[in-house]
Amino acid sequence: MDALKTMWETVPPATPDDLAGARRRLLAGMHTRRRVVTAPRLLVAAGVAAAAATAPLIIATGPPAYAVTKGPDGTITVTVNELRDPQGLQKELGEAGIKADVTFLAQRMRCASPRFASVDGAYDGPPAAGSEDLKARTKGWRSVKAAQVISVREIGIHPEYIKTDETLVLEFRDNHNATRPWQLGAWLAQAGTPVKPCTPVEGDN
Repeated sequence: MDALKTMWETVPPATPDDLAGARRRLLAGMHTRRRVVTAPRLLVAAGVAAAAATAPLIIATGPPAYAVTKGPDGTITVTVNELRDPQGLQKELGEAGIKADVTFLAQRMRCASPRFASVDGAYDGPPAAGSEDLKARTKGWRSVKAAQVISVREIGIHPEYIKTDETLVLEFRDNHNATRPWQLGAWLAQAGTPVKPCTPVEGDN
């Protein structure tokens, strides 16, 4: 810093004539530049400026935690890559026309019941004794038709099975398994009835 300070102090001050000459040279240089800049160059410059203005400040390096897409037939596909930000997913579903309550749970956890009044069977009923028992119990349930797992990380939501003001309750439980990352519980709460916040408790495997 002392060396820089000394250097600046040794620069002699400019005289009025020096300043006037520098101003003339600057203006002359500007006029010269204007003559050589052609229309195509101006368009390129404008394009570069527009690209810089619209370029994202942060570039994502991986898939988003979730995504909500709506197909031409009205079916909504929800992709869940990471159990993070359930409120964000809930908001996006609302923007897609689905009144939802979304909860992400740790492994071997579930929400304490009762949370809501289901349109189908009791939410807090006894666990099924297997897939066949589950199918038999839920046969004809609108909840099952409204939300279905369609792939390892995707569920399909069918709005035609959800009546006005009913809430689609979605509970994702971490499975700690790359090939089957989560388990889903999906129910429809009766129209106009509240859905209580989830209180996580230990559940079945």
